[in-house]
Amino acid sequence: MPIINLPELIANPGDAFPAHQPLAFDAKSEWSWGQFCLRISEWETVFTPVKSQIVALYLRDSMEFAAALVALWRQGKQALIPANNLPDTLARVSKLTSEFAGDFDLPQRLKPAVDTTLQALARLEPVVVHQPALILYTSGSSGEPVAIHKSFAQLNAELCTLETLWGVKLADARIATSVSHHHIYGMLFRLLWPLCAGRCFSRYECDYWEELAQVAATGKPVAIISSPAHLGRIPPLDWPANAQLAAVFSSGAPLPREASLAVLARLQCRVSEIYGSTETGGIAWREQDMNASWRCLPGVEVRLADVDGLLQVRSPHLADTEWYTGADSARLVAAGQFDLCGRADRIAKVGGKRISLTAIEQLLAQHALVAQARLVLLPDRGERLGAVLVLTNAGNKLLVDQGKPAFNQIFKQALDGQCDRVAIPRYWRYLAQLPCNRQGKTTQEDLQALFADTDLPRLPELVARMADANTLSLKLFVPANLYYFDGHFPGRPVLPGVVQTHWAVHYARQHWGDLGEFGALEALKFQQVISADQSLDLWLEYQADKNKLYFTYTSGPESAPVAHASGRIVFTQGAN
Repeated sequence: MPIINLPELIANPGDAFPAHQPLAFDAKSEWSWGQFCLRISEWETVFTPVKSQIVALYLRDSMEFAAALVALWRQGKQALIPANNLPDTLARVSKLTSEFAGDFDLPQRLKPAVDTTLQALARLEPVVVHQPALILYTSGSSGEPVAIHKSFAQLNAELCTLETLWGVKLADARIATSVSHHHIYGMLFRLLWPLCAGRCFSRYECDYWEELAQVAATGKPVAIISSPAHLGRIPPLDWPANAQLAAVFSSGAPLPREASLAVLARLQCRVSEIYGSTETGGIAWREQDMNASWRCLPGVEVRLADVDGLLQVRSPHLADTEWYTGADSARLVAAGQFDLCGRADRIAKVGGKRISLTAIEQLLAQHALVAQARLVLLPDRGERLGAVLVLTNAGNKLLVDQGKPAFNQIFKQALDGQCDRVAIPRYWRYLAQLPCNRQGKTTQEDLQALFADTDLPRLPELVARMADANTLSLKLFVPANLYYFDGHFPGRPVLPGVVQTHWAVHYARQHWGDLGEFGALEALKFQQVISADQSLDLWLEYQADKNKLYFTYTSGPESAPVAHASGRIVFTQGAN
């Protein structure tokens, strides 16, 4: 059956699907459409008195986010969706609104009151389709993130396109995901599409493949919404024999063909890749075991610009009917089919000369010691280039044997004579993997941060926090540019044990106050290393009568956590 029109769903969510129908699930429970409508009512009481037409919204819980989003739209307001809730992002968002709702560390943030008196959802007239619905930000993979406005017409057109292509294939499949709904791909595939189609979706991202396996082990049909960063790193695991994968989707960057074929072999389901952007919405799709070329989505037209061969797009997913010129070079192979030939906007002016960063990256990637290469322009270092390399096993061994200065010379000599000397990077970083955000993209900001002389972060990113009187549970993300990774160890950054104990004390004092002087460590165990771009769970318990802090670092799903470190910290006096 056709999906519910988005404006109609907003106007009368109580009529969209039966109240008992499952809407969302997590590892322990599921929630119905009726419960969802009650939550919309609670959020409506929050937004009704708000004067601003734009409200920033950030919630990791997809069901809670969806309820707040529909409530905002029912109040005739526009939702501004930041990619995260970090300080730099808040500063950028604050230029457009002073109203923040959800998981923001701000005293004035909007949230439903506990004792709200619920009102039945009023029946409304559908919103005007050309009315602005969302403000999303570009990923920042090629520069500073830019705010992009989306109308209901654009969103609804894309939802209809997705259902036309894959609706029958998905049928009543549950939607499990490893991507965030705070960008256009996750917003559509993880949230709005299942919402309008009546498919049950996961409330939280599955950061680990073991969690996706648990969803698949129920035996119900499942569609996985993922990214190249996640699909390229499937660990050895026993995929459930009763798993029924309806589809696997990937977007954010082209998936290497070997990774696409590996997913098909491991999971017995081909990967449907989506090509598009925040500005354009979806443009094309492909399944690499069938055809490596991209095929236009229904209703999308493409052509090449006459001068530079850039891909131009005309689509119902755009704000108007004009041709949009992107930054990707392409080659047309048939009607509605094309191959991508790299980004044309990756030209940097270095020493007064125009340098193709893509060309230098390709030269480095051909070296036997290099697995991946990315270049970045460093404005605060005299507009010189920095190179970030992921090495092969042989490269890592040679780096340890020879040391970084001598190792740098290997690549400088390899480039000498192959490109202009001004294009040879002056600064070098060696990582186990390229830094990726939760959308699976490597941004210019992330790369530049690896070369910062000062203000490197000394704490992990705080993703989530749960606390009571005696315990504190934190979800953390360890960034690749962490201060403590510099030189520890070349090519394989490892978080020192002393830093792990320091973090435990830091968060404990932040939560419980002055615990006294650090006295001693007891029962200390380091079981698995903690490396860059890793998600962690830190559990803390403070026993005031003993002046002791217990800490445990784990990763992976709750059902089968991987232990990294644990111990007790003794303080010489109690809290003041």
